[in-house]
Amino acid sequence: MKEVPDKLKDKVKIVSGSLSKILEEINREGYVRLYIDGGKTIQSFLKEDLIDELTITTVPLLLGSGIPLFSDLPKPLLFNAISSKILLGKIVQSVFVRDRS
Repeated sequence: MKEVPDKLKDKVKIVSGSLSKILEEINREGYVRLYIDGGKTIQSFLKEDLIDELTITTVPLLLGSGIPLFSDLPKPLLFNAISSKILLGKIVQSVFVRDRS
């Protein structure tokens, strides 16, 4: 995508560059809590150890294909579970924070 559609111009911004440079720019604009989604995007952030908190929602429906949430990492990343809840009697949502100690 090269240009934001007119109806989204006040809601969406196209960025490019290294993840660390993009995050620096976004943080300078005052954004510190970001929602990162999509298998490949999440994998890229995890490979650079740029995720501080994970919210993983498990829906009990097996699709049989798709982009995995996780892939090979240069080193193990330790997260601590801080909460888990059941939604609608089926869906499990768990929150984990990065242990950087």
